[in-house]
Amino acid sequence: MFPHFIRFFYHPPSQDDHLPSERAKSLRMDLEASYTLTDEYYTISGRTFTITTVQDPEELLDDLLDAAPDSMAVVDERVPYWSSLWPSSLGLAEHLIQTRAFSPGERVLEMGCGLGVGSLAACLLGAHVTATDYEPDALRFTRLNCLQNLQKEPVTEVVDWRNPPRRPRYDTLICADLIYEARFYDPIIDCFNILLEHDGRIFLAEPGREIARPFFGRLALAGWSCTRVGGEPPIDIYLITKVG
Repeated sequence: MFPHFIRFFYHPPSQDDHLPSERAKSLRMDLEASYTLTDEYYTISGRTFTITTVQDPEELLDDLLDAAPDSMAVVDERVPYWSSLWPSSLGLAEHLIQTRAFSPGERVLEMGCGLGVGSLAACLLGAHVTATDYEPDALRFTRLNCLQNLQKEPVTEVVDWRNPPRRPRYDTLICADLIYEARFYDPIIDCFNILLEHDGRIFLAEPGREIARPFFGRLALAGWSCTRVGGEPPIDIYLITKVG
């Protein structure tokens, strides 16, 4: 269910590399009231980042399996995917930083931000970042991870792909590991149409899942062009733009 090995794992930075702000300390204390936290260290494009995450994501899955059948978490199938750091998000961040994908001030929205590694990369490049996820706690982790590495905090917003906000539109959308259930194909494409400027672009990281293959055909039928622009196996990075 959740990843156990990610090749970007690296040694901790020196103690002085990341001095947390008071805001970051407050966020961490708030999260510690609900979760047992752990810090993991990843080198992305030559720079080491501290990523705070849930120590045991499987425990959250067990909580969901034990929840009452009529609870919102079960009825709405709120599987805690957000609580693990997925390889695609690291591959996406690597590509964005290496290629300096954003101009300072570019309006960037991350769909399904999870722990916020894509948003972290966009903030590093000087973009105006809005991080979105269906789970409010994912946004709290995203704010913490951006603050403790960059002393920058993205705008965060709870977004349901089935009912995305109608404004504003963004220059660029970034997303990693979104295509894991067929029922999300059409809602995700609808989000692309609603959230992106007509001449905007999308960077999508995908780890070669079999279930994702039909999505790209559906995307083409909906008037989108998709080109592989980077990534290392098994991660592919795609650039998606509107045709015409």
